[in-house]
Amino acid sequence: MAKIAEMTQLSPTMSEGILIRWLKKKGDSVNPGESIAEVETDKAVMEMEAFDSGVLLEIIAPEGSKIPVGGPVAVIGKAGEDIASLLEEAKSRTPVVQQSSSEGNSAKTETSPSSAFASSVSEKKSISETKSSPANMEPAHSMRPDIETSGSFLTSDGPKQHQMNLGSQGLTQSAQEGRIKASPLAKRLATESGVDLAKISGTGPQGRILKRDIEASKSQLVPGRSSSTIAPILREEKLPISGMRSTIANRLVHAKTHQPHFYLEAEINALPLSNLREQFNSDLKSGKDEIKVSINDFLIRASALALLEVPQVNSSWREDHILRHGRVDIGVAVSIEGGLITPYVRNADRIGVLEISRTVKELASRARERKLKPEEYSNGTFTVSNLGMYGIDKFAAVINEPEAAILAIGAVVEKPVLVSGSIVPGKTLTVCLSCDHRVVDGAVGAAWLAVLRELIEHPLRLLA
Repeated sequence: MAKIAEMTQLSPTMSEGILIRWLKKKGDSVNPGESIAEVETDKAVMEMEAFDSGVLLEIIAPEGSKIPVGGPVAVIGKAGEDIASLLEEAKSRTPVVQQSSSEGNSAKTETSPSSAFASSVSEKKSISETKSSPANMEPAHSMRPDIETSGSFLTSDGPKQHQMNLGSQGLTQSAQEGRIKASPLAKRLATESGVDLAKISGTGPQGRILKRDIEASKSQLVPGRSSSTIAPILREEKLPISGMRSTIANRLVHAKTHQPHFYLEAEINALPLSNLREQFNSDLKSGKDEIKVSINDFLIRASALALLEVPQVNSSWREDHILRHGRVDIGVAVSIEGGLITPYVRNADRIGVLEISRTVKELASRARERKLKPEEYSNGTFTVSNLGMYGIDKFAAVINEPEAAILAIGAVVEKPVLVSGSIVPGKTLTVCLSCDHRVVDGAVGAAWLAVLRELIEHPLRLLA
């Protein structure tokens, strides 16, 4: 008996997903546990699996559709089955939200799953009947917007239409018509590079300008040309809110409105730690180990040991109790295309600095490729966020709920310091501990920072 395949909840915080690419086509056989589509969740791109065996009788949700969890995406059953009643059922259920691909238009249009399917069928019929009218063909292609990101996000296989180069003026046909189709990433790269989009011929669907077109144009710029001659062009645009950005916004607003934050700041002598790190990496190099340990790796280790000594910080607020965690899982904030994600170093108190460094690099790499598993970025106990590599001396971070604290780490700064009455060259590091006052009192947070300071200023303990 045929069944409707639904959008699966692929992460704990996922409420909807964008169907990036179908891995199966209509008429293909599917088995339980077999991947049938790639879906962008609020955190990563993951494969959605089939729960039933049979044949993919109908694709309800086209590529590029935003579908709520539990929403219909396809029909699976036996070959030749009558699925008219299932399509009617799909029509009455939660609508599919289509991502717009038109220039400067972030509005979302809703169509029911079966009507989206019916629309695509009627469009195909209309196209076959009116081939002499190119205008009638555009809506059919708009059902499949191109999706351009990094990592495991893919560009859809829509048909490529080459734009006309209008002689010596170098303007594309779209530019002449007053509309330039380009992906948000391509627009940003063009603005940063001073590239005029009106002179670029896009290679994406319907002549849409993609990242590769901007990079190709940049490579053709005359070497040595002064950047001052290229004036950046600012254009007002409305950008669609991705699932990841929406989740980030909702979580941070909830954290700031429900967790009473207070902040404790400390300037720490970082010279001993800097010297130890330099020696540590020198020893690694002589041993032909390609990895380099960062200051952040040492601070993750120091934070883990401090949580053992002041376990009140390693806690979470519950409505009827405070949960004191029996493990130390430290999250590391990683900036990725379109947002932020926090994978966790599990049992950070039980592994050394070198293992922490390897783990962080591996997690960060897969985070940027959007290949993390849900269990790798959920259910932690504490988080660190480091902006020192961007030249930020100090900042305060928003707590990663339901954790009770987060450590914001600034840059190691060379500055004169007072030692035994004498001014000598030194290095300092400023950290800020954001605390949930429901769980952590000021004295407790101060005690935790005191332990952290001791570990950083006497860093040999971090190698034990």
